[in-house]
Amino acid sequence: MKCKRCGHLLPYSGYTCTNCGMMMSIEQIKEQKQRNQDNPKRDELLSEKYGQSDFIYKEREKSKLNYLGILFIFFILLLLVLIGIFVYF
Repeated sequence: MKCKRCGHLLPYSGYTCTNCGMMMSIEQIKEQKQRNQDNPKRDELLSEKYGQSDFIYKEREKSKLNYLGILFIFFILLLLVLIGIFVYF
């Protein structure tokens, strides 16, 4: 069973996604309870056992902040080049 918001596997216990924190729907909770009744001895997800650490393997999402940083560095370099040209002449 996967989260409707982020698509990660939902835990076997609890009512929220361990990745994004979204609450499970009523259908998902019913399915979870049924699954737990059918299989009382189950394998735990690694995220349940050791905490949420899948961010290490997830590819970073590019945000506007990255582009603004690159743009800022570009303008600083351009300013330094212009200053160097005016000082030289």
